[in-house]
Amino acid sequence: MGGEYGAIYRRVTAFIAAMPLIAALPLAVQLLQRGLIAADLVLMSQAEAFRISMAVLNTLAMLIVSTFAMRWWRFGGDRARVWRIGPRVVLGAVAMIVIQLVDQYLFTRAGHLAADLAGGGRGLFVPIALVMWLFVSVPLYPWYVALLSDDGSLGFRQAVAAVRPFWLRGFLLVFGAILPLILLGSALRVAMITRFAAGGPVAWLLQIAQMLLVPVLIVTTASAYFAIYRRVRPGNFSPD
Repeated sequence: MGGEYGAIYRRVTAFIAAMPLIAALPLAVQLLQRGLIAADLVLMSQAEAFRISMAVLNTLAMLIVSTFAMRWWRFGGDRARVWRIGPRVVLGAVAMIVIQLVDQYLFTRAGHLAADLAGGGRGLFVPIALVMWLFVSVPLYPWYVALLSDDGSLGFRQAVAAVRPFWLRGFLLVFGAILPLILLGSALRVAMITRFAAGGPVAWLLQIAQMLLVPVLIVTTASAYFAIYRRVRPGNFSPD
């Protein structure tokens, strides 16, 4: 599995190097959000509308980056094919984000409910619920790649049937690929609220590192999904 992790991270660096402006879209949204707040341009009466609009922009940025990354890897960097995005891909992106958001909400609510029943421990039950969501969703990952990269021959049922023999291994592959980045992000958040990072250049450096981590995590997640797709559809993509 070590070789598969290496391939995941190589795809990440290759895509970011090839399409840096696309990869930087989530960073641009974060800079916009922080800039508007820092300039005191968000009124208290507009706080909720601002939060929703930023959430929509972040979601769109994630979808765009994931779509271009998956297409870049499948088509071996053929820019003409990468940019040839039709209605099917748009509908696939909408289906992907709706399923992701609904599933994440349901599993998060289940975590909160478990914590309420246990009388506490929300910080434990919610992450466990999200890990379970990651495990249950494994068959969806190659299907997402198919939807976003014009592979009309791989349907949902075929994806489930193909993933079933290596479901656990696929989960470990995806989880293992993104876990270091999640832990790094958590460490950065903790550092930002400590006494030593309360202000000054250190706080700014930590904020920049945290913002840079977001697009890397998005591309790494997409690359992990693509790793599952490679197993399901061997030969149906351009080689790395």
